Amino acid sequence: MFPILFHHGAFVVHTFGPILMLAFLAALGRAYTVAKRQNDPAISPDNVLDVGIWMILCGVLGARLLFVALSWNQYRHAPDFPGSILKVWEGGLSFHGGLFGGIAAAVVYCLIKRISILKIADLFAPSVMVAYAIGRIGCLLNGCCYGGPTEMPWGMRFFDDGHWTARSHPTQLYASLLSFALFAGLVWLESRRAYLGQVFCWYLIGASVERFLMEIWRAGTTSDVVAFGLTDVQLLCFAMASVALVGMVLLRRRYPVRPAVTRLPVEAVTH
Repeated sequence: MFPILFHHGAFVVHTFGPILMLAFLAALGRAYTVAKRQNDPAISPDNVLDVGIWMILCGVLGARLLFVALSWNQYRHAPDFPGSILKVWEGGLSFHGGLFGGIAAAVVYCLIKRISILKIADLFAPSVMVAYAIGRIGCLLNGCCYGGPTEMPWGMRFFDDGHWTARSHPTQLYASLLSFALFAGLVWLESRRAYLGQVFCWYLIGASVERFLMEIWRAGTTSDVVAFGLTDVQLLCFAMASVALVGMVLLRRRYPVRPAVTRLPVEAVTH
């Protein structure tokens, strides 16, 4: 754990904030680079920067609002309420709130600019995954989002709610490593997609599986079981993956990606 990067007198910089900024810059930089390489006349690199910035702003807002809503009693009784709601740099962001906020911003932007929503979704899917992987490192350093007790040699203790926990699963690290692997898979798929929206659908499935697995270790500690032995996040992950599977079936038929036709020289055709 390393929650505070440095402090000078009363001025404190929490580690989570700079890590989050690094995640955003990595995601935006990658999306911009890919847009330049693809050279799609329908999506300029400037469009990518614009929509990316709006996705970040709305993503952070959505992530914070949903986290505060789910932890309302904790924030309502905080000594510095309502100021505590604004302390994003101390952690406390909901992944699904951020995802829905970012998607909403992208959809609105694409509708206004008349840009293909599916192309933007495919372009940003790997970037969002790598941002999440980096962001979970911030969670590890901040000491939040950990799992239940474990006797495994890599178990870690976290300072939370005024005391040190027992040796616990570092689910933040599990999530980060798995997300980097999923990012590599999405990058591989990016140049091989058979239809528009395929990369995004696989992102939704991969992100849902990753978070569903993490909840197994977090249930009862930093997540609450709500029904059928599952947490609220696991139920949401199941719904997301189901929507993605249906989307894959529908998009495959309606938006196939046709490979570019290579024009041969006239001599090659005649001979």
